[in-house]
Amino acid sequence: MIPIAEAFRLIKETVVPLGTEKVPLANAVGRVLASDVASDVDSPPHDKSVMDGYAVIASDIQAGKTKLKIVETIVAGSWPEKPIANGQASRIMTGAPLPAGADAVVMIEMTESTGDEEVEIKLDSLESDKHVMRKASSLAKGKTVFVAGHQIRPTDIGLLAEVGAHEVSVYMQPKISVLPTGDELVDSSEVPGLGQIRNSNGPMLVAMAQAIGLSVTDLGIGRDNESDLQAAVERGLQSDVLILSGGVSAGMLDLVPGILQKLGVEQVFHKVAVKPGKPLWFGVLKRGDSQTYVFGLPGNPVSSLVGFRIFVRTAINMLMNKPDPKPQSVKAELAFAHDVRGNRPTYWPGRWVASPTETRKVEPVIWQGSSDLRALGVAEVLILLSCEPSHHPAGEIVDVVELI
Repeated sequence: MIPIAEAFRLIKETVVPLGTEKVPLANAVGRVLASDVASDVDSPPHDKSVMDGYAVIASDIQAGKTKLKIVETIVAGSWPEKPIANGQASRIMTGAPLPAGADAVVMIEMTESTGDEEVEIKLDSLESDKHVMRKASSLAKGKTVFVAGHQIRPTDIGLLAEVGAHEVSVYMQPKISVLPTGDELVDSSEVPGLGQIRNSNGPMLVAMAQAIGLSVTDLGIGRDNESDLQAAVERGLQSDVLILSGGVSAGMLDLVPGILQKLGVEQVFHKVAVKPGKPLWFGVLKRGDSQTYVFGLPGNPVSSLVGFRIFVRTAINMLMNKPDPKPQSVKAELAFAHDVRGNRPTYWPGRWVASPTETRKVEPVIWQGSSDLRALGVAEVLILLSCEPSHHPAGEIVDVVELI
């Protein structure tokens, strides 16, 4: 067995980011920029009002009641036709261009109309630039707004649209194939017979990959027959990442490692000091400039989930050139004392606990082991608990990984 940190290191040394492609802005969320994005416009493109009101010359506003002649009305999307001189104002809407000569805007709430051609200002004074946003004060044409390597968030889309990035150059997303194996598996639509169980790993792994926006091929169930299993694996090796579950331990019907070796897949590591998920297998098939990365996950469903969330996701993030590929963890406080058994660090299913303080708290859920899917029905996170010491007191600060 290798330590968790060593598994991360070997994945990072092995996985090479995919190429780049251009995608429409609407499909860019979650993708990693392959090149810098610069603005093709000034923002705002002109001096503009940030309020509905009247564009004026600030020095015109003095103590007492100031009356100004209205020379025109300016709405967003139009352009001023008349400059402002002393004693004059233009009625203006939010976002509309400021007319020449004006240097401030009076909010409509601070005015009183005395007719279509005159407005009374109910202020004693006004600062220049009040309620005005100057041209290029947000960003100037040619300014870089995002650098290569930035992962696009939903909140970035508006800015990218504003600067004309209707399509962006990003790292490609890997194509995933999923192949659960085992003669004991039947489809979820069937009633299991003697010795059989429903296939839960396949749908779960497909869903986990789809949840992060990936294209997934479900290869069905791989039977414990060498020729049939080899044919299914060969189909899966056409993807960027092939995820198998089951058949990676040391039993008589654990055929996966031998088939992978026969097909030219080089083993990088087999077995990680982690609970659940010790039998994890990772390798790579190299074909010229392209590679397929293969993960053999244990057949027990919680082991498969941990293997995907912690290790497969790391490789996927590497392929998409994400800045920090390892699973993002946060620090939290154990709400209750908890003991772990065994000689391996454990990713224990847990959930958040309401806390009256700013410190986030988690609690381990009742969990019967790596085949206990029920625990995942209430879990929100995985809590990393060391095996030395095995007792973890309430209040201990632990690393927590979100399940999704």
